[in-house]
Formats: sequence, structure tokens, C-alpha cells
Amino acid sequence: MRSDTTPAGDRDLPAIWEATRERITELLRSLSDDTGDLAVPTAPGATVRDLVVHLTQTVAATGHEPLAPPTAGTADRGAALADLVAAWEQAAETVPARISDPQAASVLITVATMAEHDLRTALNAPGARDDVSIKVALDELAGRFSDRVASAGLTVEQWGTIAGNGRANSCVVADRFEFVRAMSGRRSAAEIRRWNWGVQADPYLPVISEVSLPANEIRERDPRIPDHMKDREFVL
Repeated sequence: MRSDTTPAGDRDLPAIWEATRERITELLRSLSDDTGDLAVPTAPGATVRDLVVHLTQTVAATGHEPLAPPTAGTADRGAALADLVAAWEQAAETVPARISDPQAASVLITVATMAEHDLRTALNAPGARDDVSIKVALDELAGRFSDRVASAGLTVEQWGTIAGNGRANSCVVADRFEFVRAMSGRRSAAEIRRWNWGVQADPYLPVISEVSLPANEIRERDPRIPDHMKDREFVL
């Protein structure tokens, strides 16, 4: 459930995009060529260079592509990271002229936000987990999730709206950031099963994400969680 009181349709999506772009660019400008070879835990085999190229290509294609993490070998291993960052900045500068459509803006923000947190995980620099961009991604991905649930013959209720047949009579409790990351293919089945389910989780695992779930746990731990709660997947 959204914790903010701003209706989704009233959000300033161009401003949210701009703030997201600025955070990503600031992170990338702080990197060195050596950092470009860092592994991206959410994308086994991929490096920060691969992530930058993947994000640039997706944004240049208006974002209407799968939200899967980057794959290994997306970037030329000999390319200077500074050149890849410059290409990202050039692609990102074209976005404001293309996001008059709220749906396109929502998709672009979601794609960029997932890439931002992929990058933060690679750099061990968590942050912006409560940013409004996560709330935009939640709305975007939850709608797709509901469609998959209904197509699979299951039932889910989100924010008072039921998708599928029958009534929802059990619940699952998960942190908003965790749920968003799972819907974008950044959580393993084992991690998702550890949410507080009031029903068997397994029937929902194939529809949680529109891309395949990773085999290994991602472990994007929230630094705000006390040590004695590190085995939990959510904070009440």
C-alpha cells in the first residue's frame, strides 16, 4: 500500500524523472575505470559497464523493454567508463521531450529506478529507498503483476481492487522496496518465500516478476535494519 497521500495521477513525473536521472549521473560521475569492472550482484556475470550500457540503450528506446537486469558482455570491455557515462547523459537529456505521456514517463522512471538500485548494490551505496520514484515503480509494476495473477487463474487484492476470480482471504506482508525489487526480477524465490505469507507462496512465484527470478539470493540489505533483525525480509 502506498504510504504517501499523493494520488498517483497527480505526481510530477517529469520532476521525478529528473531527480532520478541526477542521482544516477552523480553516482556514475564518481566512478573510475577500475570501478567499471565491479560485478553487479543483481545481474550475475555483468559489470557496472554492462549496466551503464544497458540503461543507456533502454532509455534511448523510450524504456518500453523488459525490466530484466543487464547481461554480461553488453558493454565493450575496452570502452572507457567516462565515454559510457557521457553516452548515458546524452540519452537521458532526450527524455524530457518524450515523457508528455504519463505511461511512458512511468515506464522510464521504473526502468531508471531499478538500474539506480542495481548500481547502488554494486557500489555498496544503498539509498533513496523511500524516494517517490520507488512509489512510481510500485504502481507501474503492481498493475502488471495484477494482470499476470488474473491470467494465471489466481487472485490478488491491491489497494481495494481485486484481480482474478473470487475474494482475497489471505495476505502477504513485505517491505515496499522488497516487493518492487521482486516484481522486477531482483529477488530469488527463496527470498520471496521468506516474506510473511498468509497463503502458500509457491503458486505466486511464477507471476511475481515479468522476467525470470534469479537463482541466487540478492541480499540487498537495508542498512537501517538493526543487527538483531538481519534475518528478516521486512520491517513492521
